[in-house]
Order: sequence, then C-alpha cells, then structure tokens
Amino acid sequence: MKFRHLIYVCAFLSGLVLTSCNKPDDGEGELEFIWFEVSGKVVDMAGNPIEGITVMAESAESVQTDADGKFTVNGGGKPADSAAVQFVDRDEEGKKYVSRTVVVDLVKYRDGHGWNKGYFRNRDEVVVTLIEDAVITPPSSGVETGQGGEQ
Repeated sequence: MKFRHLIYVCAFLSGLVLTSCNKPDDGEGELEFIWFEVSGKVVDMAGNPIEGITVMAESAESVQTDADGKFTVNGGGKPADSAAVQFVDRDEEGKKYVSRTVVVDLVKYRDGHGWNKGYFRNRDEVVVTLIEDAVITPPSSGVETGQGGEQ
C-alpha cells in the first residue's frame, strides 16, 4: 500500500517537473515571444516594381519579391515595436541594386496566450525604393601610365 502511494507521489512530482520545463526561459524568468509579418513592395527610382529582391528579417525565412515587387516575410522573436528588414539583390547575372535595411514599425493585431504575447504586422504601408548599383570609374586625365616604359 505504501509503495503504491510512493509511486503516485513520484509520478505527480515528475509531472510537475516536466510541466515547469515546458516554459521557455531566458534566464530571467519566462521568455516572451511574438510573431510578426511585414509586407510591402520594392520599387526602383522610377517607381517600377523590382522582381527577385531577397527580403530578410531576423528569425524569419527569406523570401523574394514577385513580379509586382510585392513581398511578405514572417518571423518571430522577442517582443519589439519594430523589425529590421533587409533587401538584397542576389541576381545571378550580376548585382544591379544596392542593398538596404529598413526599420519597420509593428502593431499588434491579435493577442497571443502564455509566452506568445501576440501577432504583429507593419503599421504603415511599406514601399522600399532601391537605387541602382553604379560602377564609378575615375575621370581620365588624358595621360597614359604603364609599367616598364622607356624614359
């Protein structure tokens, strides 16, 4: 009889320990977490959409802009009122646009529960303008220089 009670007590205590281990911990108590979504459009200096730009944010899988320059990137992390989003041209034929990082304001649109503190998305419409990457060559002075010439 006492052995059966001991088994129940051990089972209860191990369940209590396992339950407390399910809470994410950052060393300072319970970890808070949010999910976020940032969507928008990438355009060139003339306002034309740019297809194929890689869009990245911390703790998010990267995506590429579609034919209309549109993107949606989803991620998660510690609660914040903004997310840094990076736009990179990774064209296989050669980089055409300069990379850019934009900080996007986030607002909560749905509550979470437990350690999930909610679901957030961009506050305002995100339109990112990328400038073309130009190769700058110094002006020619008209004097040719070379190695091993006669003096």
